[in-house]
Amino acid sequence: MKYSAILINTARGEIVDQAALAKALSEGSIAGAGIDTLYPEPVTLDNPLLNLPDEMKYRIIFSPHVAGTTHEVFCRIHENVWNNFQAFNEGKRPGNIVNDV
Repeated sequence: MKYSAILINTARGEIVDQAALAKALSEGSIAGAGIDTLYPEPVTLDNPLLNLPDEMKYRIIFSPHVAGTTHEVFCRIHENVWNNFQAFNEGKRPGNIVNDV
């Protein structure tokens, strides 16, 4: 791939060699990646894409893999997002924190 390429995966996590993608991002072999799903799911903390050097983390965007979500689940997710914003604004800890951030 060209160094200016951006890899987009909205299919399955298994399609992308995640270690190779992490290496390509770290070395600047490609410009970036948009990832809608990882392998395995649920993702493990040792996933190479979650452990990129800090200066490389801006090169990847993760999105939730929610194409098949029901209306009820979407409404619950939407409510949780706004509850988390409210908690944050009130100085409280939002729910579902990943990596204790």
